[in-house]
Amino acid sequence: MYALIIPFWKTFDEQGLTYKIPDNLLSGIVLWCLVSIPLKNNLEYGIIYKIIDNIVDMDVKIEIKSILEIINNNPIINNYRLNLLEYISINYFTPIHNSLNLFLPKNLKEKLINNKLDFLKTWDYRYNFDFDKSLTKAQESIFQDIIDSRENKFLLFWVTWSWKTEIYIKLIQHYINQDKQVLLLIPEIILWNQIYKKICQVFWDDVLLLNSTVSEAKKTNYFLDVYHNKAKIILWTRSALFYPYNSLWLIIIDEEHDNSYVSDQSPRYNSVEIANKITEINNNKMLLASWTPSINSMYKAVKWEYKLLNLLEKYKK
Repeated sequence: MYALIIPFWKTFDEQGLTYKIPDNLLSGIVLWCLVSIPLKNNLEYGIIYKIIDNIVDMDVKIEIKSILEIINNNPIINNYRLNLLEYISINYFTPIHNSLNLFLPKNLKEKLINNKLDFLKTWDYRYNFDFDKSLTKAQESIFQDIIDSRENKFLLFWVTWSWKTEIYIKLIQHYINQDKQVLLLIPEIILWNQIYKKICQVFWDDVLLLNSTVSEAKKTNYFLDVYHNKAKIILWTRSALFYPYNSLWLIIIDEEHDNSYVSDQSPRYNSVEIANKITEINNNKMLLASWTPSINSMYKAVKWEYKLLNLLEKYKK
């Protein structure tokens, strides 16, 4: 038996490295577990990406080294993120170990290597919020359309002072009361704006807020909170797309036209495209919102790939 392994650190190989699985480790090997491997006379670490019965399938005729040890046999990359990892590597022409870096905070890797991370914690958190503010007729119509529609991709076109945040809050309440997770992406430059304040006023400490100022150690704690469903409301910038959700039901991307949703560092990616792919794989709902939608999003709305929702009346107290 052989394994295709994605190393934690950059190597010359673009789709993983092939190692033999020793007989004494066969019973403990599972996909996406962490193992130690010999690499260029050094001890390195990586994630098992594929298990292969016969090396002939890979057309390799060189001596294959063996995996040294299983460090942690809890799958680190879970559910829909398996397909997402491959999609990023193929669609954005980046080595697969580069894609892996998006999914694992640096501090998390260190804790995994030192076997100081407990994936087996259990949480029992249930929420029940009652957002009692009445929506306008137009807001209520959009809210009902999103939760009732068989469609799962929406583009919300709104005008200034239409208070679309009230729709966000009602949607968040609706899904977390069903024990689901909701991800709200906001461009970092406006992270501390009115949307943030309103949502925190309603949900208080139950909002997991992350941005570039958050330490690596906290990111690891948040990773586990998301993994174990403790965190239900995640308010963050684009990197939140790669956290290990187990019950993600709605992705909202506010100001979807904003350039900060496009990563210009390797691996490069477009957050809206990533959210689209997650929605296709995971069958959750996605709401893009903007008062100046991108050309690409408007084109998809015209082609009925997105359901267009219009919020064109200003809110009146």
